[in-house]
Amino acid sequence: MKMEFGEFLAAPECRVAIVTYPDIFRTEAGLRHGKFSKEYQELSAVIVLDSEDMAKIEVKDGDLVEVLGEEAAIVVRTKESEKEHPGIGYMPEGAWTYILGARPASAKVRRSQQEIPAIEDVYRR
Repeated sequence: MKMEFGEFLAAPECRVAIVTYPDIFRTEAGLRHGKFSKEYQELSAVIVLDSEDMAKIEVKDGDLVEVLGEEAAIVVRTKESEKEHPGIGYMPEGAWTYILGARPASAKVRRSQQEIPAIEDVYRR
């Protein structure tokens, strides 16, 4: 098995306060296509980050990141914020944020090599 140089280097991390919000577009996708649909998942498994925080962890819009809470971790896609809010990560309410806990206060965020799990697998956790 061939090892790559970067495999042993820790991915850069940053700590963010997690703010959850209801998302009408995610809700609409759930009503139209179902909560197990690709459309619903794409709108649910996301974190909106400040461009400064994204630069710290070396990711760009659309990259996958791990969000590591106190008791659990999830993989979601990044979305670059249009407004500045360093140290704050916005996530839509739903299955992915519930894994982090009832009220996820803060988490570490880092680049991920893993894929976003199917929503069925998220609900089984």
